[in-house]
Amino acid sequence: MKSLAAFVMRGRPAAVLVAVPAALLFWLFPPLLIMSGAVVALVTLRRGAAEGALLAGLAGLGAVALAWLVLGTSWPMLWVLLVCWAPLWALALMLRATVSLSGTVRAAALLALLGVGGFYLALGDPVVWWGQTLGGLQRELATLATPDDRATLEQLLDLLRSWAALLPGQTVGAALLFVLTSLLLGRWWQALLFNPGGFRPEFHQLRLGRPLALLALTLFGAALLSGWPFLTNLVLVLGMLYSIQGIAVAHALVFNLGLSPAWLLLFYLLLVPLLSQLVMALGIADAWADFRTRVRPRPAKP
Repeated sequence: MKSLAAFVMRGRPAAVLVAVPAALLFWLFPPLLIMSGAVVALVTLRRGAAEGALLAGLAGLGAVALAWLVLGTSWPMLWVLLVCWAPLWALALMLRATVSLSGTVRAAALLALLGVGGFYLALGDPVVWWGQTLGGLQRELATLATPDDRATLEQLLDLLRSWAALLPGQTVGAALLFVLTSLLLGRWWQALLFNPGGFRPEFHQLRLGRPLALLALTLFGAALLSGWPFLTNLVLVLGMLYSIQGIAVAHALVFNLGLSPAWLLLFYLLLVPLLSQLVMALGIADAWADFRTRVRPRPAKP
């Protein structure tokens, strides 16, 4: 990773050379989009707003042009990059200016909540919009499908319709996860090159604060009582943020206790995918319990 980061920092052509194929190959392997975003984050963090924006523009044009040549359409690639790279660039600028990872993640929370509201303002009721979208798709596919295929198609479309009410939260949450993961990867690359060992304490001390945790719990209770999907979508977004804080807590505890990194591997393989709600609860509980202060790092052996 350090070699890749060093290559990116050689200059604008090198950064574009990494960002463009990574963004394009996202359609085959989605995590590569994180790498493309990390390139934008690293350049913005190190070289400032203008260079970061220029890189994003050049790499975005390259990715959109190649998508048009390969896929026959450029709009999906353009929308993905606008939704993901624009807030990433803004947050990288904020982190560069404030040197506060916690404050930057709180700003990401505000952007995400506004994103959920914007989804409703732009598209209206997500159930109605999604139903109309699926209806058109169903009519097109029905003319090509066999009777057996139509039955399978109906089951798939019913499953997608049941998910429609949570579409804003899931969509914004996915974009938020990409943005923050890319930002953290870019920050780690920056530390590898220019501040060795500096990323670990910064990430270990990631805290979103009690007011945001209280807001998350209040929205959660209101969503349970009212059943209003809008509130549920807001909770999904905040839950994503506190899952990230829960991961930071886990990393800090493993380091403070002097445990083997294998425990983190077990954590990622089991707890994050299978028990993500517990990871989120750990992040929220840490706002009051402050587990990282209670578990001090073990003194180094002489």
